[in-house]
Amino acid sequence: MIRAGMVICALLLFSTSISAQTWNWTYDSVDASAKFTSIAADDAGNVHLAYAGGKGSSLNYAFHPAGAKRWFTMTLDKQLQDFAMKLALDPQGNPKICYAPRELKYAQFDGQQWKIEHIAEGEGSIEYNCTIYVAPDGTPHVLWYQTRLADGSNYYHLKYAVLQEGVWMARTVDYDREAGKWNSMVLDAQGVPHLFYSAFPPGDLKSASWNGKQWNIELKFSPSPSLSSGLGISTVLTPEKNIDVSFYESPLDGTKSTANGSLKFAKQTATGWTVETVDSLVQGGSWVGYRSSLVLDKAGHPHISYEDHGALKHAYWDGSRWRIQVVAPRVVESYLYSSMTIDHDDVLYVSYRDPADGSLKVATGHRVVVPATTAVEENNKD
Repeated sequence: MIRAGMVICALLLFSTSISAQTWNWTYDSVDASAKFTSIAADDAGNVHLAYAGGKGSSLNYAFHPAGAKRWFTMTLDKQLQDFAMKLALDPQGNPKICYAPRELKYAQFDGQQWKIEHIAEGEGSIEYNCTIYVAPDGTPHVLWYQTRLADGSNYYHLKYAVLQEGVWMARTVDYDREAGKWNSMVLDAQGVPHLFYSAFPPGDLKSASWNGKQWNIELKFSPSPSLSSGLGISTVLTPEKNIDVSFYESPLDGTKSTANGSLKFAKQTATGWTVETVDSLVQGGSWVGYRSSLVLDKAGHPHISYEDHGALKHAYWDGSRWRIQVVAPRVVESYLYSSMTIDHDDVLYVSYRDPADGSLKVATGHRVVVPATTAVEENNKD
């Protein structure tokens, strides 16, 4: 594929007495079209990418070896309904993918070949989002949103499974109405899963942790009655073993009509949670427009990729404040299906559907230290 040496330069000058840092971006073309994407970098510097190809009818995988000049692509599963997916890597750097084309499927590479199986087969309709997290011992944990039972009756609940001795052990997490349409998960240092998810009609962001016998469910953030929290949620475990969370807050009718919303960042501390607004933005039109990806650099500073009504943005904490870049400006495509990862050298990778032509792109961001005399702030909110 062709690498384009374009660099985003939507910059506003500012004066400061200290050096600043920014990220310069280059772009790769990976495939002619894509919808949902999920990207991850392994310890060796290889980059792995799962995506729905064409009109969403196939699950595809792309691989970029460290130091290579091109991406290699292959199709894993065909003749599927429209679906979202999530990719994670095991300790050996092998990819594992959950995906939900009206059923829950699991694709894994074992170091030699790909294998595909069903999770919760025959239990009903599974849609929207799923999450996969691989424990340090290689055990996969999967989280998903089930909309129908096998008899076709409504369900709308969050479910979880862990693979134990070759068997998926599944449990319903929350029976609250429409709990889990947006979901994310981390495992703590003891291997306990911590789930974060939306409860959409009330507009709440909730969490659940497993105590060995049952789920402990907590209400984390509950905005005003006209707002909804937890859309497009992403979580990460910090070096201090706390949890950071990014998510959208939007008017409750935001999935039906374009509305003003905001990107939020929540941080767990020894005394509780702090929540702040990262960016004000325009959202709405469809549930797929709410996508954020949260990663931490080597200094422990958060980076968030997110979508603002057709524009792809990167927000990062520089140690004193949030700074914002436009990675791909708004053109034609409204939904970019983006995902972000970071490697051991603090190189950022963002996969997305190009807003100009619908093709699959990966933007690669390299950190640049800007001298005080020429420091710049990227804060373009177009």
